[in-house]
Amino acid sequence: MQSEQVYWVFTVAVDQMDKFTPLIPKLEAATEKEPGALQFEFNIADDQKTVDIFERYSDSKAALFHQTESFAPLSNEFFAVAKLTRWVIYGTPSDEFKKANTDFHPIYMTRSDGFVR
Repeated sequence: MQSEQVYWVFTVAVDQMDKFTPLIPKLEAATEKEPGALQFEFNIADDQKTVDIFERYSDSKAALFHQTESFAPLSNEFFAVAKLTRWVIYGTPSDEFKKANTDFHPIYMTRSDGFVR
């Protein structure tokens, strides 16, 4: 049985970490209220220049809700200090999700083997 979950690693370059880090609690607070948000983690490289954001949603509808309702109000502030360098998406994103994110040029990975506990 295939899961409907959608999850990704969103990698950004950050030149001024002191301007980026105040955004983290705002994004976390907004996302934590979403019923379909399963995981939301920020991982900062030792050089303080690269951030991987790992996000997992119950399905494409929940992921789209996150983008339009929680992230959108903070997106201008976010992209003023962070530049998207790579977005790798896993799971089973819907065609609607893919269409909504075309401009970001994500990489879609298709699961071939493995297991989840």
